[in-house]
Amino acid sequence: MKFILNQEIIKIDEPLGNSTLDFLRNKGMKGVKEACHEGECGTCMVLLGELKDKNVEYKAVTSCILPLGEIVGKHVVTIEGLNQVELSPIQQALVDEGASQCGFCTPGFVVSLTGFFLNEKLGKKNILTSIEGNLCRCGAYAAIIRAAEKLAKEISVEDTKSKERIQKLIEERILPAYFSDIPNQLEKLKESSETKLLKEGNYVAGATDLLVQQESLSNPLFLSEKELSGIHLDEDYIYIGATTSMEDIRISEELNALFNTKQDISLVSSFPIRLQATLGGNLVNASPIGDLIIYFLALDAEISLKNEKDRRIIKLRDFYKDYKIMDIEKGEIVDWLRINNKEKLFNFEKVSRRKYMDIASVNSAISFDLNNDKIQNAHLSAGGVAPVPKYLEKTSNFLENKNISEDVIKEAVIIADSEVSPIDDIRGTARYKRLLLRQLIYAHFLTLFPELEVSL
Repeated sequence: MKFILNQEIIKIDEPLGNSTLDFLRNKGMKGVKEACHEGECGTCMVLLGELKDKNVEYKAVTSCILPLGEIVGKHVVTIEGLNQVELSPIQQALVDEGASQCGFCTPGFVVSLTGFFLNEKLGKKNILTSIEGNLCRCGAYAAIIRAAEKLAKEISVEDTKSKERIQKLIEERILPAYFSDIPNQLEKLKESSETKLLKEGNYVAGATDLLVQQESLSNPLFLSEKELSGIHLDEDYIYIGATTSMEDIRISEELNALFNTKQDISLVSSFPIRLQATLGGNLVNASPIGDLIIYFLALDAEISLKNEKDRRIIKLRDFYKDYKIMDIEKGEIVDWLRINNKEKLFNFEKVSRRKYMDIASVNSAISFDLNNDKIQNAHLSAGGVAPVPKYLEKTSNFLENKNISEDVIKEAVIIADSEVSPIDDIRGTARYKRLLLRQLIYAHFLTLFPELEVSL
């Protein structure tokens, strides 16, 4: 496999399922730090550049949960590849504001902030979003925030696209000059690629959970090579490709026109994880508390299961059979998910120990239409209360054609409680989770109808 590491073309013969962080550390890139090895702290942050339409698109990702197979034919940039003779404006701002104390986390912050200026989808006001996946163990957050906000004021590349943006950042000394020739190098690398991809193995999407559980992935087949990403509409549905990133789902104009995905999906994980994690990976991970699964269960989603010859379309609610057991046959992959593109009432709720970037104790979502003050097409889901992401079928059926009232909501809560079977675990007792589900169902209706008066 070949890729570019900073300014050097690298050719290696290593297992594609190994962690990129481990390779970089062994290669001598000591500015890329190892700490959590779970994608949670940002000390191992690198820029990953991919050639698209003769321009390179970069994103800041956590290298500890980035398989080597995902960097084939791409540009990997560590802090060593950003260093110049003098400090860059990003590095200087962190120094000026006293934002670097022990210094362990500083390279990761520099990489993430550089990624912000390279990202065309993040506006000036969202600079803090770019560093939400970085932790500072010394607690220098106030100084880091000052430095970031100072940079956002002093350096503007908004409305500057692709190659012009990179050239502007070179002029601003954010990027070293060699970045201007990377598109040409990647094009040549693509033409001379000798990568031997496996024909049989285990399908991998973002790997943001798999590489947390395992030191290396065995025989990975990367779905990113199948070009399954993207969001598009037809007359009846919104289609979301399996390898579409969580961040693209979050900021999708099509989805935000119907639901508040910009706010809802921000609760799911940190920005760098949302850039790397995919819809298909989340669905097939089959976690009983998978946020995106709960989200789309309540939207009555359907998924496409495809092999080399055939395709079948099933309801997402029918996909999960038991704990981590799914209705998927050998050779099949999740191709896309689709939801009805008509506007409806929708709400998503999540309770976790931290509001942001944490695993849910219980999460829930609801959608329905309101016709002549009666509920129609009701769909209610809940996570953390069963061995599978739970579609609350009995409760959904009960709500059908009901007027919204305190009595109806309380009866729905009782029925929902009869449908779930939570267990005691690290995220709470079974009794606590039942209480949370009760409160989240109330929260759905009180959020959608704030004028309601319900005695809890």
